Amino acid sequence: MASQPTITPSSPVLVRTEPPPLTAELAHHLPQPSFWPILLAAGMGGVFFCVFLVYAGMPLATLLVALAGLYTVYCAGGWAVTIATERRKHNPIATNKDLIRGFFFFLASEAMIFESYFEYYYFTRFKGHVWPPAGMPRLETTLPAIATLILVGSSFTLNWSISSFMKGKKSAAKNWLLLTIGMGIFFLGMQGFEWGYLNGVMGFHYQTGAYTSVYYLMTGFHGCHVTVGLILLALVYWRLERNEYNQDYHYSLKAAEYYWHFVDVIWVLLFFTLYLF
Repeated sequence: MASQPTITPSSPVLVRTEPPPLTAELAHHLPQPSFWPILLAAGMGGVFFCVFLVYAGMPLATLLVALAGLYTVYCAGGWAVTIATERRKHNPIATNKDLIRGFFFFLASEAMIFESYFEYYYFTRFKGHVWPPAGMPRLETTLPAIATLILVGSSFTLNWSISSFMKGKKSAAKNWLLLTIGMGIFFLGMQGFEWGYLNGVMGFHYQTGAYTSVYYLMTGFHGCHVTVGLILLALVYWRLERNEYNQDYHYSLKAAEYYWHFVDVIWVLLFFTLYLF
């Protein structure tokens, strides 16, 4: 009969312990599972696919673009609400750092998309011996220059809005923010007027050639970003009215600021590329 082992006080004893529960400081970087990113990615892919259908001449393709755009905005809003709801339960300072870092990665990915458009433009431009191609009208610079000054000026008004908020002057912050939104809407109106003039009066159609198609592609894609930026700024204004921000809890305010400055910088590059170079 085998002898049983004995445990003496000096014998090592292995004790299985459960891990400590996650605190807010430890769990701030652990988001809950969400289906919104997949739905948002599908919507964005749908927008680009529908734009391709527009170029292919498919009937009702423009309507599909609008529906896909509305669906994408809805998914982006749903994801934003989910993030805002989750982060209220976590450490706001640590969560802000993570979200800002992630947002800069998002802006970097957007910059790569624009970089591909610039690369295509310059490749097409230097490949041809004459630019603009023969028979193409030269783009007027006066109206775009005014629009550029307005959009660049909106960056300053937005900075003043953020500065006023950080100083506790919420009324001034809302006024500057409303002015920024108005300037952005005015910029889009000027862009739309130029599109209508070029298309209806000058015969500058997107199907005419590479020069016209790249112009509408780059300015149209930028216009979509301005529209998104205006939506973000409008949401920020709505949250300012509801007093949902404080000195530690204002991530969406900073995200909208960074996004708007990004949109402004891209337009300055577009202006010099399309109108002056």
